[in-house]
Amino acid sequence: MADFGAYGVVENAQPLGQGDGFGGVIEEITVRGFAGLPNLLSGGEVDRLNTVMDEVYAGQCAQVGGGEQLARMNDADIARCLLAYHEDYMALATHPTLTGIARAMLGENVVLLMQNGVINRPGERQAQARWHRDLNYQHWVCSRPIALSALVCLEDFNPETGGTAFLPGSHLLEAFPSRAIVEQGEVTPVLPRGSVILFNSMVFHRAGVNRSGRMRRAVNHVIGAPILAQQVDIPAMLDRPAPTDPWLAGYLGYRWNPTRDVAAWRRQRIAQIDGQAAS
Repeated sequence: MADFGAYGVVENAQPLGQGDGFGGVIEEITVRGFAGLPNLLSGGEVDRLNTVMDEVYAGQCAQVGGGEQLARMNDADIARCLLAYHEDYMALATHPTLTGIARAMLGENVVLLMQNGVINRPGERQAQARWHRDLNYQHWVCSRPIALSALVCLEDFNPETGGTAFLPGSHLLEAFPSRAIVEQGEVTPVLPRGSVILFNSMVFHRAGVNRSGRMRRAVNHVIGAPILAQQVDIPAMLDRPAPTDPWLAGYLGYRWNPTRDVAAWRRQRIAQIDGQAAS
């Protein structure tokens, strides 16, 4: 593309994360609201994640008396908190590229708000096909992002497979745009399986209708500032002590979850102070 230069410009954006090699991705998310990162995972990793998702979802259906019960509550074909069921999904949630971009955009104090597998069956219109923000029901904007979504594509994403469509720039608008703007402006990134779509959690997006004749799976992560609450209590789901890495403990929610009572909160603070003194 030709470089046309500029005039009357006295300020230029300096993307975050330049030293980490994430600057271009972060600038695209900042301006458009989303960016694609091709080929994050190998084919073997994708195959394994698909198999595990199907197993976990079958088990979650059985917990409530079958998939029809999930359909009644508009929660069909969503496998929730996969990392609590299999270490492959813990490794995905803590992938250094995903967490690195989140830290560069949001700062060091972040928490994993949710990790959900999404199954898009051929010819079916799922609940996620309606326009929404990952921070639902919010009609305000802020000068800095407070949450980042990382949608890992476990199949090819394109219009035929029902790939996710986005409204560029809608993370900068309080209200949902008019129908004319939606019809003219929606964009569906085309990416191969194993890629990730990173987006400001306030950008409007929707799943497409899968016309490919095969299952399309993905797994979404929402990573946010710790002023936001986790969808489910991840430490309780994991049912094990906090990781020794303080950043990872915070990311998984051990640091930010409400403490049971005042005495427990003070014991926790004493332990932190003793740990800092020892180091």
